[in-house]
Amino acid sequence: MPDSRRPTKRTPTARGTTRPASGDAAPSAPSRASGANRPGSDVVIRRGIIAGIVVAALLLVALVGYLVLSYTPMFSIEHVETVATTHMSKSSISKLAKIPKGSTLLNLDESKVTANLEKNPWVGSVSYQKEFPNTLRIVVTERKVSALVVMSAGDVAWYLGEDNVWIQPASLKVGESDSVEDVALKAAQKAGTMLITDVPASITPIAGSASSAEVLKAVSSYREQFSEKLTKQIVSFSASSLDSISCTLKSGVIVSLGSPTNIASKEAVINQIVAKYSGKLTYINVRVPSKPAYRLVDSKYVTAGTGVTGTDLTSANDDSSSSSASDGSDSSSSDSSSSSAAASSTSSTGTTSSTGTSGTSSSSGN
Repeated sequence: MPDSRRPTKRTPTARGTTRPASGDAAPSAPSRASGANRPGSDVVIRRGIIAGIVVAALLLVALVGYLVLSYTPMFSIEHVETVATTHMSKSSISKLAKIPKGSTLLNLDESKVTANLEKNPWVGSVSYQKEFPNTLRIVVTERKVSALVVMSAGDVAWYLGEDNVWIQPASLKVGESDSVEDVALKAAQKAGTMLITDVPASITPIAGSASSAEVLKAVSSYREQFSEKLTKQIVSFSASSLDSISCTLKSGVIVSLGSPTNIASKEAVINQIVAKYSGKLTYINVRVPSKPAYRLVDSKYVTAGTGVTGTDLTSANDDSSSSSASDGSDSSSSDSSSSSAAASSTSSTGTTSSTGTSGTSSSSGN
């Protein structure tokens, strides 16, 4: 009989194709240990904490040691050295400093000592040099003088510092044949500073206090905004009021400036007129830079002024005019072309003139 048991064929099934049921979750990948759980991370943290504690302890010990040393006689100030300045002697600096008894190089209250020294208005800044174990050296830098200010009444004059602080009165010895302006100019030049005259007598300076005078602030504006080239030519300012501020050049020429507006334009006009009429000018008016005016003189008798007020040049012109009609001349011009040329390099001029017995007077304008 034939064998009825035959081998059955099995149909191969694809592996890995079986999908999980929708409700089943997919197996998750093994997670890495976080930084906090990594081996050795806790050791690093502990070391950081320990290091911080050690540093804090050392700082505390250093602070305690400093405080202890500050009040021990080991560094007590036994010697105070000072450096004399132009207006302050060594002894005056030492007495004014008033170093408290028991002070050491470590606990010295420098701000208090500086405040004591600043009672002298010549003191601009103070520095301290500590030479251990027991020597303190005080170095005073004087306040720089910005101007010598002469009041309109009498011969009262004051030195004004660069930080606009009144320093002290200036002693002006005016002789019978001298003027206050001449003496003040010599004093200002000796001090290497600017002279400001005709300041209203209503201004009352107080040593060590800041000036609030508007006329002096106006002069400062001109000095700060004028170019270095023009500033070097100015020997004095007159400041009786804001609208009447003027300056005098080394040549003796008086320049009427007015209030401190359009300063750059005013300087441009001044430079142009001076360049055009060099040696022939006595007066320039640039209060309104678009309509400048100037006064000319042409005479062999005229010489340069002192640079104080310009009166020398004017008086020389008057003498020459009265002595010779052919040689003396005085001209006053309203020259709009000067300011126009400074702004746009274009100008046009018309001229009218009338002849007198002692000279020629002329005016010109656009």
